[in-house]
Amino acid sequence: MNKLISIIIPTYNRADLISKTLESIQNQSYKDFECLIVDDGSEDDSEEIIQLFSDSDNRFQFHKRPLNRIKGPNACRNFGFEISKGDFIYFFDSDDILKSNALETYFNHFQYNTDAVVSKVEKVDSITKLFLEENKIKSQNLIEDFFIHKVSFYVCGPMWRKSFLEQQPQLFDESLSNFDDWDFNLRMLYSNPNLIYLELPLVLYIQSPDSLKNEVKKGNRKEIDSAFRARFKHLQLLKNQNPENEYRFTKHIAQFYKKTVRQSLFLNNNVWSDYFKKSIVLLFKLKEYKSIIKLILGVVSVKLFSKGYRFFE
Repeated sequence: MNKLISIIIPTYNRADLISKTLESIQNQSYKDFECLIVDDGSEDDSEEIIQLFSDSDNRFQFHKRPLNRIKGPNACRNFGFEISKGDFIYFFDSDDILKSNALETYFNHFQYNTDAVVSKVEKVDSITKLFLEENKIKSQNLIEDFFIHKVSFYVCGPMWRKSFLEQQPQLFDESLSNFDDWDFNLRMLYSNPNLIYLELPLVLYIQSPDSLKNEVKKGNRKEIDSAFRARFKHLQLLKNQNPENEYRFTKHIAQFYKKTVRQSLFLNNNVWSDYFKKSIVLLFKLKEYKSIIKLILGVVSVKLFSKGYRFFE
């Protein structure tokens, strides 16, 4: 017997994209779903477009983020979860596309003790429409490889059993604006969920130049700091589980600092010095003295000669 799936979508100023997303949901072979679209204060025609779907199909619901909740997609997701009625929860983004058999495939792979079914995601360039890559979802060292990004689920990879999520002390961290799905999925993994993996991609994950994830590459200080807060948060959680975790995960954060210094110099962004100092501190803590020398040589070479980015590798 079919059970209700709750699809939760936060949205903000997606009038130009959300129709295709909602159409891909409306055309699902699995019909027993509710789609909760939670708007984060859009200033374009998003509400009118979403209302067209909800007026013609009562499975679609338009909601606004309550004013007493912090602005951002995570507050919208958490609110959507609170009002959801489904037995299964599927978090989705407002610019991605669900393959027509996706919900049915997810549902059919749930067993009585399954906490989540995880599928691969197919990345597609928003401009060229060309295939970019598929993510890796399985590993023998899942926590470690997830932390260092060898494995990724994204927000739209897993479908969760609601009863599992209800047992968690926190769902999406509303203080994070970047690496929020990474933070969410990693915390769920700490609870040792029983997972079923699907090697076929069920989602077209649209990569656009203005996506929030690309803001880190563009040198957006707020988003970079959010990414670091998420990492340090999990460094502490993992260290509490096992002190032996500290070295290898701190080394990964130090590498991320080095990449941020390199990118900031490339963008001629003055914030490079802050991340340079923090990188040096972490590398000293790790006793990675050769890395410190290479980092200093890299900064000097780029500042003086506009070359030497290889030192940051």
